[in-house]
Amino acid sequence: MSRRPLKRRATTFEWDTPTDSPPASQDAPRATVRIRHTAFSINDTAGPSSMQSTYITAPASPSKAPPPERVYQQDYLLYQMGSEPMEVDNGLGGEDDITAEDVVDPEYQEHLDEDAAGLPKPRQKRTQKNPLRTWLDEREEFLLELLRRDGRGSGSTQCANCNDVSGVVHCKDCYSGAMVCQECVVSTHQSNPFHRIEIWQENHFEKTTLKHMGLVIQLGHPVGVHCINPKPAAGDRFVILDINGIHDVALAYCACATACSDPIQLLRAGLYPATTQAPVTAATMNALQHFHLLTFESKTSAFEYHNTLSRLTDNTRTEDIPDRYEELLRMIRQWRNLKMLKRAGRGHDPAGVAATKEGECAILCPACPQPGKNLEAGWRNAPEAIQFLFALFLGNDANFRMVRRKVSSEAADPTLSAGWSYFCETTKYRAHLEKYGNQKEVHSTCVKHHAVHDANTGRFANLATSGIGTTDCARHMMKRPNSLGELQQGEKYANMDYIFYHLTVVSSYDIACQWSVHLWERMTQLSSRLQFDHSSKKIIFLIPKFHLPAHIQKCQTGYSFNLTLGVGRTDGEAPERGWSFIDPLSTSTKEMGPASYRETIDDHFSDWNHKKVVGLVAVPGRDDHVADYNTFTNSLPAASIIPWSIWVEKWEKNPGSSNPFVTTSKKVTQHNVRLALAEEDAANLQADEVSCVHDEITPGLFIAQGLEIESQQRRLKADKQVLDSSATPLQRSKVQERQNALLRKIKSWMTIQLLYMPEVSPLRAAADRAAASQSANLESYDIDLSLPSTLPSRVRVKPVLYEYEFRLQRAQAYEGLDDLRGHLCLRTHMWAYKNRNVRGQAANTRSNNLLQRVQKNVDASAGQYRTARAALDSLSDRTGHSGWQESLQKLKDEDIRAFTDDTDGETQAEKRKREKRNKGKDLGQGHKKLSWIWMTVGVAANGEDSGLQEALRIQWCKARARAMRWSEEVLMLREEMRRVLAFLSWHSVWWDQQALRRTDLSPEVTEGLAAYAYKQAHMRRKIRKDNEILELPSSHYIPSYPESF
Repeated sequence: MSRRPLKRRATTFEWDTPTDSPPASQDAPRATVRIRHTAFSINDTAGPSSMQSTYITAPASPSKAPPPERVYQQDYLLYQMGSEPMEVDNGLGGEDDITAEDVVDPEYQEHLDEDAAGLPKPRQKRTQKNPLRTWLDEREEFLLELLRRDGRGSGSTQCANCNDVSGVVHCKDCYSGAMVCQECVVSTHQSNPFHRIEIWQENHFEKTTLKHMGLVIQLGHPVGVHCINPKPAAGDRFVILDINGIHDVALAYCACATACSDPIQLLRAGLYPATTQAPVTAATMNALQHFHLLTFESKTSAFEYHNTLSRLTDNTRTEDIPDRYEELLRMIRQWRNLKMLKRAGRGHDPAGVAATKEGECAILCPACPQPGKNLEAGWRNAPEAIQFLFALFLGNDANFRMVRRKVSSEAADPTLSAGWSYFCETTKYRAHLEKYGNQKEVHSTCVKHHAVHDANTGRFANLATSGIGTTDCARHMMKRPNSLGELQQGEKYANMDYIFYHLTVVSSYDIACQWSVHLWERMTQLSSRLQFDHSSKKIIFLIPKFHLPAHIQKCQTGYSFNLTLGVGRTDGEAPERGWSFIDPLSTSTKEMGPASYRETIDDHFSDWNHKKVVGLVAVPGRDDHVADYNTFTNSLPAASIIPWSIWVEKWEKNPGSSNPFVTTSKKVTQHNVRLALAEEDAANLQADEVSCVHDEITPGLFIAQGLEIESQQRRLKADKQVLDSSATPLQRSKVQERQNALLRKIKSWMTIQLLYMPEVSPLRAAADRAAASQSANLESYDIDLSLPSTLPSRVRVKPVLYEYEFRLQRAQAYEGLDDLRGHLCLRTHMWAYKNRNVRGQAANTRSNNLLQRVQKNVDASAGQYRTARAALDSLSDRTGHSGWQESLQKLKDEDIRAFTDDTDGETQAEKRKREKRNKGKDLGQGHKKLSWIWMTVGVAANGEDSGLQEALRIQWCKARARAMRWSEEVLMLREEMRRVLAFLSWHSVWWDQQALRRTDLSPEVTEGLAAYAYKQAHMRRKIRKDNEILELPSSHYIPSYPESF
């Protein structure tokens, strides 16, 4: 079989060499390595390119093995998107044609030249028996062993420790579980006072406590040291919550002259007191840490955790278990606050916790540009062509699941951290809303957005908080300091403005087309502390990719990530994806007080940021898109490419100029055609070439009125079919009145029709006789109008009527397509909104009713188009028109799908199945095959050829944009990876500097502060070391950026 000619062939190899192999010797067998061979092939013609990987086991090279190839050690890609063929740079050399001999030891060459059939066969997986089926054979023994543990185990009755007396007690939490005497169980549990004890009563175990056995927890001294002045806890009853239950213990404080306060004694023993005055309840720090992590991972509430501890203590509910739920809530809240301050280094500041600034406790994104932390000196002076590498990407969004009912108040629920992390400082935020929060949102010039509409309704009247608004890092899905604010009534601009002005510069927002219009005007009305000089910054407003199809066509090009210079493959949906992490928390936060609500969400977003920091890994992809672009460019004439390039580059520099991604074709509407016909009639009147047979109705107006009546017939018929037995008399009367009015209009129009089309008179008479013979009254919407397109071929009318109807039907077809696209976009948006925000049977019912109405409009628009196209089919032979079928194709059911492949209405199960089928495939915009209805551009001003050129121009510009976005993504990822390492280096040094800042404390506390700071610094160095593969050599960094695109 012959091979296709190749224009470029790039080969890369990745080596997997064992690190623990013994030293090679002359007589020892040669070691082997496993090689991955990847071949990139770009076809000579416009055919598809390909990439193929094969794996080979071969002898190891006698020379030193090369290090693993670093994915990112490539020269920065120059943005030269011209007609020159792409040269694939594999980081191994600069030769035009790279072959295997250039990079491979000759001993391996014979392996590389073999055909695929000669490669070693993959190892067959050994079939193993299902572990569950294996366990079934052992199930009986497992069950008996569990039952054995309910007895005493061994037959010995002596104490396992002293062997002097009978062993009647055993510990459920000790590893051995041996039977011991009462005295030994107390002595061996001085360091484990929260273990659960059982005592043997004749023939079974019963629960008891170490307190009952005589154990007293003595604070203020090392374990086992006797206190000469112990002070029992108040009431001689102290309750401690541990991870294995709720314990009633005997506890004594030290009352010696040098003793610390009671709370401090508890803290030094690893017990967190519920109060600072005469505490009688505490929780082990292990329990608090356990709940803290558990609630991060599973969103467990404090109530559920308390119930779990109660059941671990007594699962039969027959004992009197102390209720410490309120105390647990208080301790958890304080614990969260202390952990936040500790991790932010506030304990190391000599100024103390009170000096904490707004946002200072938030975890920063190490990949975002942080001046003074991860940006090199001189970054502000970088060439204009690569300044996008230092842009800050922000994404705005709101979440309406994180509601809070009208519970408690700010006075009853005081804040512990006033704007110290992710929420805005409450006092200033509320003062801003009191002044500007009652402003009505302006009317939308785009589609009807729920975010804007709901802000002007009373939907959230019974809630203290209707949700939260955020401005996130749109590249890395991390929360930014002071980037959260509570919403009171939908996504009001006043809320989102305040959050945005705190940050700032690429901003993504699903209603950016409306929100950004008067943003700077609104800023001038605010406090001076919220204002900044936006004229000195380049701030770009875009709409997230998922939300973009729900907007009008103008927004889809003007606010598109795919078409904007310097944004890479950013999609702007980071806030949207982040909500899935926090949504499960809403079941518990909705019943919290205002400060507890904010601090709980702050805490969870802090953990979210922490996990993102330790998991920042990315791999770029771009070659396929650059190859596609080059192939497309080479297939087009230079006479077209040059002006297109000039046009699109001009628009990229000045988005306010003419947009090359928007069609300039004349939009065809019935109103435009009627205007053209009226102007032709006026010209005929001036030239005395009038062919009217009616004083007021011209031939063009006569045909236009006929089409309007036909459209009213379709709408009336659809509305009549909706009526069923449950319809009210009022609904029926309205439909009947419309039928009567339409019938009168039809009769008037038919009178004029006999003047312009006398040929239909015999046809009309025959139809009337047939209807009379059947004694059936036709509904007004079923009356045949006998338009020229519906007449049999033997019936001929004036050619001008055929021409007029063809022009009006073509306009109606284009209008039908426009309406269909608009309804499909609305349906997609409504499905997305429903999936995000609608919960509950009543809300789902209302939402489904709205979706049914939208679907009805989709069906009506499709019916309008199909009717118009059928008429065009009939008229084209009589008028001689041709070529219109290329843009107005037959509309099949499978063509009626949304821009995003019509996944808007699928169930979650269907979505998962589709994602599984498409796993590993590129399914973003430009990869999917769109329905033809989205590629119809209208009628070109200079004929069909110009329309084709316009379609090619738009597709070429999009291919260019895709290639540039992927190339930008590679550069952006490299810069972000460098910033991550630089930030970790800076942060480790920062922690080193915190170690010895406090000199006013005791040696023990000073040592603890230093140890924690050094541990944090060590941890960041370790994370950096684990990610050093991301580091680029200095020769691959600034100033070797491209100077232009």
